[in-house]
Amino acid sequence: MQTQDRPKITNLTLRDGQQSTLDSADWVFHPRDFAKIITDSIQAGFSGAEIAGGQSFQIAISLGYNPFMILGAVSHALKGQDFDLQMLFRGANALGFRHYDKDLLEVTLKEFIRSGITKIRCFDALNDIENLELPDSIKHAEGVTLEGAICFTHYSDAPDRYTDEYYCKYAQVLIEAGYSAIAIKDMSGQLTDKRVQTLVPALLKVLRPAGIPLTLHCHSTNETTSKAALAMAVECGIDGIETCEGVLSGGSSHQKLEIVAPSLITDQEAYDKLQKRTQSLWGHAPERRDHQIASELKERLCKAGVPGGAMPFVIRDLEQQQATIRAKHHASHPNAPLQSNDFAAIIDLFIYELKRVCQDAAMPLLVTPTADICCKQAIANLALGANPHGDTLAERYLNNSGQPNPDNRFAKLILGYYGELKAYDQESSVHTVAPEIIRFFENNNAMQLKQTKLHPSKSAGGSDLREAQKAAWQLIQKLGSRALSFASFDQLTILYALKPAGMKYQEDPISQSLEKYLKRAEAARIDGRGRTFPEYETLMQPILAYLGAIFIVDDQLKARDIPQIKLEKLGEHFSKHLFDIYIDLPIWSRVTELQNHLSKLLSSAHVSADLLTAVENVSDSLKGLDARPVLGKKEQFESALEKFSQLTIADLFNSLALVNSFSNHIAKYATNPETFSERGLSIQDLAEFTTLQKEGEESSPWENRIRQNLIGKNLRLEADFQERVAKWRM
Repeated sequence: MQTQDRPKITNLTLRDGQQSTLDSADWVFHPRDFAKIITDSIQAGFSGAEIAGGQSFQIAISLGYNPFMILGAVSHALKGQDFDLQMLFRGANALGFRHYDKDLLEVTLKEFIRSGITKIRCFDALNDIENLELPDSIKHAEGVTLEGAICFTHYSDAPDRYTDEYYCKYAQVLIEAGYSAIAIKDMSGQLTDKRVQTLVPALLKVLRPAGIPLTLHCHSTNETTSKAALAMAVECGIDGIETCEGVLSGGSSHQKLEIVAPSLITDQEAYDKLQKRTQSLWGHAPERRDHQIASELKERLCKAGVPGGAMPFVIRDLEQQQATIRAKHHASHPNAPLQSNDFAAIIDLFIYELKRVCQDAAMPLLVTPTADICCKQAIANLALGANPHGDTLAERYLNNSGQPNPDNRFAKLILGYYGELKAYDQESSVHTVAPEIIRFFENNNAMQLKQTKLHPSKSAGGSDLREAQKAAWQLIQKLGSRALSFASFDQLTILYALKPAGMKYQEDPISQSLEKYLKRAEAARIDGRGRTFPEYETLMQPILAYLGAIFIVDDQLKARDIPQIKLEKLGEHFSKHLFDIYIDLPIWSRVTELQNHLSKLLSSAHVSADLLTAVENVSDSLKGLDARPVLGKKEQFESALEKFSQLTIADLFNSLALVNSFSNHIAKYATNPETFSERGLSIQDLAEFTTLQKEGEESSPWENRIRQNLIGKNLRLEADFQERVAKWRM
C-alpha cells in the first residue's frame, strides 16, 4: 500500500466535538477558551482546528455570541501561525436548512474569510454538485483552501448505489467546480476498514496527480469500526485525518489521536496537556447527550445509518410517542403485542420504517438536513399514520382524517426542493423518486407544492439579503452602539439572514441574542461595576474578546502593556468595527448638548473675557478629543479611521472619559468652564498627562487636576486588566 509523510491532523473538539456531545447550554464560546485549545493543539502537532460553521453558528447566536467576533479574535491572535482555521458550510443551505440566495451565500463566505477562516469545507446532503457551486470571488480568494466533502453512505440492500467509482467521479466533479481539497465525510459510521482499503486508494489515484489532498472525517458512533477505518486510512497514505480530544472524544463524536494512530503523536507531554485542557473547560465528566443512549440501541441505530447527532432526538421522540406507536402496532398485529418494557422493539419499528422512508425518497444520504428530515418523517409515520404498518402510501403518510403527516420538509425533499441525487455516470443520470410517489406527495402536502421543474440552486435571486439588511439597519437605528458592539452591520445582516429556526413569529432572535450579549457585557466595566462614560462596556467588551485570545497565544505579554496597545494592532477589520461603535456612542449627543450650552455663553454681551476664553478652550477640547470624521464623505471617514487606528487603548478611553467629565460638570451641573479649561486639549496631549510630574517641574492647579484625573483612571484600568489577565490564563 502507498505510504507518505505524516498526515495532517485537524482537531474537531471545538466545533463537531461540542455539537456531537453537548446540549447547547454547555457549549464553550469565549475566544480565549478557543485560543487555549488551539494553542495546545499547535504544540501537540495538530495542523488545524475546526472552529466555525455547522450547527455552532446558530447555537452561538442563541447564547448571545457573534460567531464572527469569536473567529476574528482567535484568528487575529494566531496571525502568522501556520495553522488552519476550518469551518463547515452546507453549500446552498449555508448554515441553515433551506436554499439561500446566491448573493447572500457570497456575502457570508466573504465575511468568514475576512474574519480569518483559512479552510472552508462545503458539503451537500445529496452530494449534488449544483448545490455546491462557488462564486468566482470565493474561488479566487487568496490563502483559503476550498474543500469539497463527499458524504459517504452505504445501503446494504443496494450495494451498487454508492460505489467507489461513484465517489471517485464525484470527487472529480468537485475539482472541476473549483475545490482544491477533498474530504470523505462519514457522518453515520458506515465506513469500515475493508471499504477504506478500496475507497481511499481509488480516490488518491484520482487526486494525487492533481495535487489535491484527501482527508477523512469519520464519526466514532461505532467506536470499533471507526477506529479500524481511521487506522486503515493512515496506512493507505491519506493526507489528513480528524480527531476529537479529551473529554469530548469517542461516542458520537470522533476518536482521539492516541486511539487511532498513537505513532503520530510527536510530543506526548504537549498532547497530555491538551487532554487536561479539555477537562478544565468542560469538566472531568461533562454531561454528554450521546452517553445517555444505551450502547445496544446506539449500535442498532448506527447500523441503520442514523448519525450520532440525530440519535438523541430520535430516542426522545420515540419515547414520547411510544404509547401511541404500541397502540397502532397492536391494532395491526393483535396477536403479537409489544411488551411494555421493550423499547428496543420500538427502535426496530423505527429502523424498518426509516428504511421504507429512505426507499420512497430514492435512498438519500443521511446527513444534515436529510437525516433530520427522514428520521422525523419515519417517527411521524409510526405515531400519526392511519396504519403505519400497511403497504400503501396513504396508510403511512396520511392520518386517520386523511391529512398529511409532518414533516413538511419531507414533501419538499420528495418534490425536488433540496436538489437531485445524481449518479455521476456517463449518461448524467439522476436517481429520481418513483412517479407514483411524486404524484401522491403533490396531492398530499400541507404547502400544496408541486414537483419543482427548476433546480433549487438555479432559482432567481430572492430578497434574503435585502430583508436581512433592513432588519439589521432597524436594530442599529434602535440600539445604536449597543447593537454595533455585538456585530458590525454586515455581520448583523448575515445573522438575520441565517437566524436560528423555530422561534415564534413575533420574536426577533437576533435582538434576543443581543440582550444576552449586553448582560454579559456588564462584566466589561472596570472592576465589573464602574464606567467612565455612558456605554463604556459596549466599547470595551469586543476589545476584551480580542485581548483575551491574544494573551493566551502570547504568554510574554503583560497586563501593564494593554493600555499602550494601538488599536491597529487589533487588526484593520476590527479597528473599523470599533470605529463604528465609537461614532455611535451616546456620549456624542451629550457633546452636542454641551456645545449648544456654550454657544449661549458666546452669544451673551455680558460674559467676561476670561470666561469667553475658557468657553473657547472647552470648545476646542471637545473638538480635539473627538476622533470622528468632520463630514459624512467617504474620504473624511477613511482619514478619520486611519487616525483612530493609531490611538492606544488608553488614548481611546481617556479621551472619552474627559469628554464625559466636561459634559457632566459643565452641561449637567453648570460648573464654571474656567475650572476645566486653561487651554484646549487634544488626544495627542493625553500621554503628557498620564505620566507623573517630574521632580521640580511646576504646573498649574488645572494641569494637576487633569493629571490626577487621568493617572487615576490609568491605574484603575491597569489594575483591572491585571486581574482579567490572571483569570484569562488560568
